[in-house]
Amino acid sequence: MPKFSVELVPRDPLWKTALMAMIAEGLGFDGLWMSDHFFNRNVFIALSEAARRTRRLILGPSVVNPYIHHPITIAQIMTTLNDMAGDRFRLAVGAGDKLSLARLGIERRNPVEEVSFFVERLRKIFSEGPRLEMPPVKRLPIFLGAQGPRMMRLAAQIGDGVLVNWSNLEMIREAKENVRDALTGGRDFVMAVHLIVSIHEDAGKARKTAVPFAAYLMAGSSPKYLERIGVSEELRGRVARCLETSDWEGLYQVSDGDWVDYFSIWGKPERLEEHIANIIELGYDEVVLGGPLGPRPYRALRWISRMVRRLGRENC
Repeated sequence: MPKFSVELVPRDPLWKTALMAMIAEGLGFDGLWMSDHFFNRNVFIALSEAARRTRRLILGPSVVNPYIHHPITIAQIMTTLNDMAGDRFRLAVGAGDKLSLARLGIERRNPVEEVSFFVERLRKIFSEGPRLEMPPVKRLPIFLGAQGPRMMRLAAQIGDGVLVNWSNLEMIREAKENVRDALTGGRDFVMAVHLIVSIHEDAGKARKTAVPFAAYLMAGSSPKYLERIGVSEELRGRVARCLETSDWEGLYQVSDGDWVDYFSIWGKPERLEEHIANIIELGYDEVVLGGPLGPRPYRALRWISRMVRRLGRENC
């Protein structure tokens, strides 16, 4: 039976994010990832608050990118967080959101090479770098956030796990094959899939809530994959412009295609339950339920916890 985690976006006041972490722990989830975007509240401060308010959840930022973070700083931060939470932390590293980086004036060049160097440097700091004046991290699992085959292969080569950033089942299946073909040595490795989730009794409301989240992923995806799923450069550009100007009405007008389904799973709760069951059948080790969760996140989290328990009983 796979583990089930929740991903939160630290947009709200810290007490609200901490409350969601406490609710997730109380509902029986195994882990909590928290997204790292410059435009939200600081992910590490939000995680420290979540760590103070929980006792069991495995915690981590998802994902840290090498364009705005330095590995020495991340090593210090993760050591501090583990010190306060009893080695409950892990780390996800990725190339970062292309559109968000562009808004900061940062060009995302050579993402696979930059991520590889970042992870290599981070591991070296932990193993032989300058001694930090606090208890050392016994072992910090490092995951790689990935969409394309090159990053999938890199995750298999240097990571302790991968966070597959697709919601479409065909892409999720393909990602599993890419990682499996690159894994060597029979070492422990966690296959995790990160889903953008929005559920509600009203499927239309669920889809509308999912659109901005799916749009950020779509706008920053590889042209090769966008062409494959039928997204033209013109459409990608229109979506990107709507996001940059916060033109939500314009965004909804260009979101009537199937592309939303590649980057999110939305609808009534039973649709998500069927989707998760299919992912379990593919052999994934962890399913991460990411924001927005739904128009009513607290209620959505409770729905999700019930379906997780049902799926757990069925797979015992």
